[in-house]
Amino acid sequence: MKDITVNRFRAARGRKLAAKITALSQRLGRPVRILDVGGRPDYWENVGLDGIGEIVLQNLEAGELSREASAGPFRTEIGDARALDGVGDGAYDLVHSNSVIEHVGLWPDMAAMAAEVRRAGVEGWVQTPAWEFPVEPHFRLPFLHWFAQPARRSLLRLSPHYGRQSPAERRNHVDRINLLSHAEMQALFPSSEIWIERVALLPKSYVAIW
Repeated sequence: MKDITVNRFRAARGRKLAAKITALSQRLGRPVRILDVGGRPDYWENVGLDGIGEIVLQNLEAGELSREASAGPFRTEIGDARALDGVGDGAYDLVHSNSVIEHVGLWPDMAAMAAEVRRAGVEGWVQTPAWEFPVEPHFRLPFLHWFAQPARRSLLRLSPHYGRQSPAERRNHVDRINLLSHAEMQALFPSSEIWIERVALLPKSYVAIW
């Protein structure tokens, strides 16, 4: 049931993103150039490549690029979403990021990423899981993310997978994830539409669209 639900959301999200790309390509009269921050080529199987001329897959570490393809419209590069050095204002038709901003650090880091992707992309699409949803999506434990950091580290011992890891490893996993609320997404992307994906009326994820 979980995979069916996840796939349903991914399919709906992919259709909405594909429609945005198609409309942008038609408006520009040419294929679209995309910067995908933290991206992988398999993600785009759900979206399709219609109307796309180039997708630059940017990751922070070289080890991430070992999984990436450099065929078709894809190109890979090392880069930091918090400081897109060498990327000019409006250099890309669309900047895209899926479930990355909650991993870049604390609020100043997330604010830096938000400012950079808004600067670099004429249009944009930034998705992140919703803090308000009761199940933490990375660890798949209920309510974990609503507790303070020390409690999160302790509760992670209940996870079938992460509970077997050392205290240092569990702390690293918990400390590197900071989910965002609706109000925080609005603060990071003040001039953007915040699209809300819902499960049983509860917000499951947010997408900042501009």
